[in-house]
Amino acid sequence: MRIALFSSLLCLAACSSIPAQKAPVAPAKPTVPAPGRAELGAVADCSAWATAIVGPYKYENNIWGIDKARGFTPDQCLLRRNKEGRSEIGWTWNWPGYDPTVYAYPQIMFGWKPWSGGKPSDARFPLKVSAMQGLSLEYEVETQAEGSYNLAPEIWLTSSGKWTEQPNPTLITTEIMFWMDYQQGAVPAGKVVDQPVLAGVRYELFKADNIGNRGDGRGWTLYSFRSPTRQLAGRIPIDELLRYMVGKGLVSVDEYIASVEFGNEVVGGSGTTWVRKFEVQVTP
Repeated sequence: MRIALFSSLLCLAACSSIPAQKAPVAPAKPTVPAPGRAELGAVADCSAWATAIVGPYKYENNIWGIDKARGFTPDQCLLRRNKEGRSEIGWTWNWPGYDPTVYAYPQIMFGWKPWSGGKPSDARFPLKVSAMQGLSLEYEVETQAEGSYNLAPEIWLTSSGKWTEQPNPTLITTEIMFWMDYQQGAVPAGKVVDQPVLAGVRYELFKADNIGNRGDGRGWTLYSFRSPTRQLAGRIPIDELLRYMVGKGLVSVDEYIASVEFGNEVVGGSGTTWVRKFEVQVTP
């Protein structure tokens, strides 16, 4: 199955992730189990919104689009395994349907997420863009998947540096995604507004206005940097990308980086991702 377009209704990481949805629940029997469950030695936690904390990083079984499942019971789990003498965490999914507005986003979160609230995992966040000296993401994943999905790290920008225990999506101004893996022919929401060369890579930059609903009837601006090649390992220079956007007048130095997130958007199909390396580097 090939995804031709990611709808402008795309909410991504967890537009519906409110606390009431995050309580772990016993999953219904899936139509077809997610493939990663069968891996020898893998341990699966398939509870809705299951979490695993590793230092400042929160792994989350994010199923924000579960209400869009029609005619099937999906299966999605966090996974653990020991490989080559080290412990790894990942996720696996099986969503037999197809929905271009995305079913789920199994992920890692760093910082403060406006959709869920709580204490930031790093005291520097939300981090004002003007105060940012260095911000990058280094990663390596192993992914086997069929159907429609992408690997889409992202950041959320907010209008305030204050964090709250309760969710506060009304602070959101901008969402910036980095498409590092996707099916051939997949297109982010919006239209191409530039083709910048950053860290030696020429990206296509898509822009879509008034995406989603922050809870006050208003949306936000979505930018998507689409990589020209499949990159399952590498370094994303978030600071360099943001400075480019500030220079173009697309982002304000008075906005705040609330969170850095990393995951697969699941549009339909099945797959497994193991995270072999994940590190957010911040200075100061």
